[in-house]
Amino acid sequence: MKYVIGIDGGGTKSILTIKDVNGSFIMKGYGGTTNIRATSKENVEISLSKLIENSIKNANLDINDCAALCLGTAGAGVKEDKDTLKDIIKSIGIKGNIIVTNDAEIVIAAGTGKMEGVALISGTGSIAYGINNEGLRVRVGGWGHVLGDEGSGYYIGLEAIKAALRYYDGREPYTELLSMTMGKAHLEKPEDFVKYIYRDDLKKSEIASFAVLVDEAYQKGDNKAKEILLNSAWALFELSSAVIKRLKFGNERVTIVASGSVLIKNTFIFETLKGLIKEAYSNINIVKLTGDASEGALYIALNSLGTS
Repeated sequence: MKYVIGIDGGGTKSILTIKDVNGSFIMKGYGGTTNIRATSKENVEISLSKLIENSIKNANLDINDCAALCLGTAGAGVKEDKDTLKDIIKSIGIKGNIIVTNDAEIVIAAGTGKMEGVALISGTGSIAYGINNEGLRVRVGGWGHVLGDEGSGYYIGLEAIKAALRYYDGREPYTELLSMTMGKAHLEKPEDFVKYIYRDDLKKSEIASFAVLVDEAYQKGDNKAKEILLNSAWALFELSSAVIKRLKFGNERVTIVASGSVLIKNTFIFETLKGLIKEAYSNINIVKLTGDASEGALYIALNSLGTS
């Protein structure tokens, strides 16, 4: 039986879905990171091999019957990385069509059922990416936590810590965020944040994990927390708006597909952003991605066969 594989390759985990060439579901599989920018080539090779080989084996399929495979991952924005990932997939034994693309394209495909629209992703980092009906592609943001990532989990988490310390200094009014951030970091006094933040092994995801505290503080009526969330929604609106303008979407109906933990889980940010989009663009609709983006990778894989 001929089949296709779609993989949503994340920085911490990957999701694989298999369907037959007629689009009938066969199975899902889960594995480690396949983002070549998040780990070494060797680790990606191990993760992809285990994920693909185990999934095919568990589904009682023959690897030679794989007609197409699409991998969408944040680590595939550079041609050199795409080629490396394609070579890894070929070495596993996939002989069908191999498509490696960025994670935003599979979000668009999963959310719209076509290769047109805007992906707005806000997780640990943030990026907006669009494709118009002529196939023109535009990326906005995605510059990383030092140069950008506004509106992301990292941004919100860092703003929470900054706000807490400004209150401690006496530069801003009271905020619940001081006690909340110190508690999460298990610190005895605010000065301990210096050692906590500037240590060599600090990960971006650790800072991003503080973002949930801002929503909790907002729910308690904390004004500073609300300000941070509003600023985040505005930053994400700016990312989306830049893509819309650069692709000259005009009056055609276009969908923004929202993905990533911030947009999926934080209702206040999503609803605020939705209001900003509606006010600025009557023809633009924004929806949350339901399910996972491996469905978008499947769409691209099937499309490569001319059967989507």
